Amino acid sequence: MIVIDDGSFDETVLRSREFTGRLNSLRIIESKPNKGKGYVLRKAMLEAQGEYILFMDADNSTSIKELDKFFPVINERSSIYISSRRMVESRVKVPFARRALGVIYILIARMILGLKVSDINCGFKVYSRSAARDVFARQIMDDWSFDAEDLFIAEKHGHKILEIPVEWQHKYTSKVKPFRDGINSFLSLAKIRVNDLFEKYN
Repeated sequence: MIVIDDGSFDETVLRSREFTGRLNSLRIIESKPNKGKGYVLRKAMLEAQGEYILFMDADNSTSIKELDKFFPVINERSSIYISSRRMVESRVKVPFARRALGVIYILIARMILGLKVSDINCGFKVYSRSAARDVFARQIMDDWSFDAEDLFIAEKHGHKILEIPVEWQHKYTSKVKPFRDGINSFLSLAKIRVNDLFEKYN
């Protein structure tokens, strides 16, 4: 288990250290000052050693219990498994404004990047180790657009992506600011396309 902390001012690291004596496999990666979720996640994914690597948000908006839905479908036919809040079987509790912005973001990402998945930013994804090494080693973006960038890289290099419906609940402790982060993410999509035009993902 790897806990990654992007220069937060809360007690994430302090609370995590309380478990280091009981969990021998627990590692804590601190990034100071704040460098962006994409930056710290890339670092952790490239350091992780499991045959399959799961990353999830600390607010538990997608519960670790949802991993039970992934086990039956993990096989050699896919290398990336992503949770989706937009499938018929998904169960989601989210404010209308955030839901609407998410839909708009998906549509724009499909237009600019040609992504085929129904959900990009749900923070609960499983990568095979080989796929993680291939994708995250090419990742450039450090901000919230890393999800779109990683999926774009994955599709570009032939990794099969399987979507899995999950139960997801909006956490009001989340530090995501839908309008601010949404605008920045939209601009970042254009930057990903430019990066590809300059063959930075080859």
